[in-house]
Amino acid sequence: MGIKLSLPENKLEGKISAIILCAGEGKRISGFIQNIPKPLINIKEKPLLMHIISNLNIKLLKSIIIITGHLGDEIEQYVSSIEKTNISLYEKIKLIDSGENYKKGPLYSFLSITIDRTILRRNKIFLLIPGDTYFNPDIFPEIFDKILRAFDAFKTKSLIFYQKIQGNLLKSKADYEKRISIVKLEQLKSEEIIKEIIQKKIFEIDDDEEVNQILPIIAFNYKFVNRIIDAEKEISVSTIREAVNYIIQQKKHVFHAIPIKSHHEFFDIDTQSDLINIS
Repeated sequence: MGIKLSLPENKLEGKISAIILCAGEGKRISGFIQNIPKPLINIKEKPLLMHIISNLNIKLLKSIIIITGHLGDEIEQYVSSIEKTNISLYEKIKLIDSGENYKKGPLYSFLSITIDRTILRRNKIFLLIPGDTYFNPDIFPEIFDKILRAFDAFKTKSLIFYQKIQGNLLKSKADYEKRISIVKLEQLKSEEIIKEIIQKKIFEIDDDEEVNQILPIIAFNYKFVNRIIDAEKEISVSTIREAVNYIIQQKKHVFHAIPIKSHHEFFDIDTQSDLINIS
C-alpha cells in the first residue's frame, strides 16, 4: 500500500507535470565538455538531469516531460536505463523530440510540448525547469509548498520565483561576467506582480545592492502556453524571458512574484568555473 498524502497534498496529486528543457547545444561549455549533452554532465557522481528529477516531489507529479534536441539520443538512452532501477519513475517520464526547433532558442524548445496535445489540460499545473541548471536539493520542497499555497491563483496567473540577494554574495559565488536575471516588482493590493525581467552582469551590481534574482523555474497552467504561442506569432523572440516581458507589456497575463528563502543556491552550467563552484 502506498503512503497516503495529506489533505493539502491531495489537492495537487496528479495535477502537476514537470517540463525539463534538455534540448540546447551548450555551445559555451563545449570547449571542455564534448559529445555530452549538458543535462548528462556528471556532478557529484550522477548526471545533472537525475539531480533535478530526484529532487522533485514524485508523488505529486502526473508526469515528467523531457524536451530533447541536441544529442537527444544520449538522453533517450539514459532515460531508458532508469527503467532497470526505478520502473515507477520511468513510467512517469515522457520524451518529446524538438527536432530542429531547439536551434531557434529555448522558447521553441518549450513550444515543442504542443506537439502532443494530450499534455495540455485545463486543470493541470506545469513546472518549467531548465535541464542545464544544478539546484540545491532544498529548493524544490519550498517551491512545491509555494505552489500549494497559491493553488487557486493558477486560474488567472503564473508563478515566477525569486530570492533577494546582495551583490557581494553573488560575486563570491560566480564569475563577474556572468549574467543573472532580475525581476522588477509591482505591488498590487497584497500581491507582488512581475513588472519586467531584466538581465545584468554580476560586475554591474554594487556590493551592497540587493537584487531580486530569478530562479529559472516557472509554474503555470495551459493559458500561459497559449499566451506564449500568441507572443511568438506577434514578435521575433527566442527566449522565454523575452516572451514573458512581451506578454506583461501587452497585459495579456499576470505573473505572480513568489519570494523564497535567500540562502538557496543554483548554478546554470555555462563555464568550467560553474562546475568548480558546484564542487
